[in-house]
Amino acid sequence: MRQNERMPRNAKTSAIPASWADDAMKAFGMNRVRAEIIRYLATESAGATSGQIARDLEATYQTIFRHLQDLEGQGIVESDGTSNRHGQRVIYRLDKQERDRALSNYAKYLDGK
Repeated sequence: MRQNERMPRNAKTSAIPASWADDAMKAFGMNRVRAEIIRYLATESAGATSGQIARDLEATYQTIFRHLQDLEGQGIVESDGTSNRHGQRVIYRLDKQERDRALSNYAKYLDGK
């Protein structure tokens, strides 16, 4: 992160992003919290609960849950909430193929295709 820049008040970063990552997020208007959720799930192959993600990112549960719902609706995140509930525990996982497809489609759009 550059000097005099601050993280959103509702999440911490897992690490200070490289300047190119920070620049890319700004260039494309990426929400930093959403980027951190995707990054977090990319490193957790077994998945994680919304509460675990909120604790680890030091964000509010409501903020994380709202982003997870949006990402799930877009197919980028999957959950076992509909078929295999563990009491109130729902495990969220990143679908890397869908994430990559979404990134590719965005690049095509930006290229005028």
